[in-house]
Amino acid sequence: MFILRRLIILIPTLIGLTLLVFVLIHLQGNNLILSEYLNPRLTGQARELEIQRLIQEFHLNQPVYIQYFYWLGQVLSGNFGYTNTPIFSGPVSVAIELFLPNTIVLSLFAALLIWLIGIPLGVFSAVNRDSVADQGIRVFSFTLYSMPIYLIAIALILLLGVYTGVLPFSGEVNPTLVSGLPWYVNGISYPTHILLIDAIIHGDFTVALNAFLHLIMPAVTLALAVMAGIIRILRASMLETLEQDYIKLARAKGVPEKIVNNLHARKSAMLPVVTSFGYTVAGLLGGVVVVETVFDFPGIGYWTTQALLNDDVGGVMASTLIFGIILVLTTLILDIVYAVIDPRVRY
Repeated sequence: MFILRRLIILIPTLIGLTLLVFVLIHLQGNNLILSEYLNPRLTGQARELEIQRLIQEFHLNQPVYIQYFYWLGQVLSGNFGYTNTPIFSGPVSVAIELFLPNTIVLSLFAALLIWLIGIPLGVFSAVNRDSVADQGIRVFSFTLYSMPIYLIAIALILLLGVYTGVLPFSGEVNPTLVSGLPWYVNGISYPTHILLIDAIIHGDFTVALNAFLHLIMPAVTLALAVMAGIIRILRASMLETLEQDYIKLARAKGVPEKIVNNLHARKSAMLPVVTSFGYTVAGLLGGVVVVETVFDFPGIGYWTTQALLNDDVGGVMASTLIFGIILVLTTLILDIVYAVIDPRVRY
């Protein structure tokens, strides 16, 4: 029943999201909407006829609710309109297909780093409360929490890119390595559009290694920006859990401290982290726009920035809708996971 209730709530949430995007589109006015489809070479009477045809086609001369249902029908059929940016011009659905895979890989890599580094640091900080290590981790997390993500990116670029030259910090690959490759055309790799995977598929491990090196700095930047909050939440939750009676009882029975911390306390302390992971996903989605732009990483965030700079309504609104849908679905999944971990929330 809990899952059914959450699925029922999901429907009006998605409808509300589409309404918000639709309103944002039409606040720009019909002229900006039509400019996405109007042939710039047309002039005079031919231009006026084309404008009238587009108005009829998009139902812009009808009541706004009719326009909404027409637009929603187009979206549900996969037609998000057209985009015209320096990195891609064509159907928005094609742009999403080309750029979203890179963003997914970047976000997954960052999430993996958060899990492998942030969770252990939060637990270690709580277990070693008020130690030098704990104080260092707290200063580290508070510093990251107070820094804008672009400042973290600039700091890493200067440290690992400019001064030491350890890692590349622009683009997704060294252009000289992919020049002339038949499966890399106009900055897009095929068939998966994820250069690291495509290079492995085609047996070019030099390109694969270089693509991986280009992925590290944006992923680390994104992970550091989100990790600070996870460390703080987990430390506070872990400290509270360690004071619970069942933890004290386990210690009194002689259960090894490592088992108490990692098996008993950590599982309970993770509940607030799971609850807040929806905000983590929101942070990742918001962060990719900045990170991909700073590092010229060709993902959907970078494409969204290009759309913003070029007044590309189709690109901006489609990416807004995609990010919103991902966040809503992620929240649904997390609610279900939380219900599995803690059955009390089902009632």
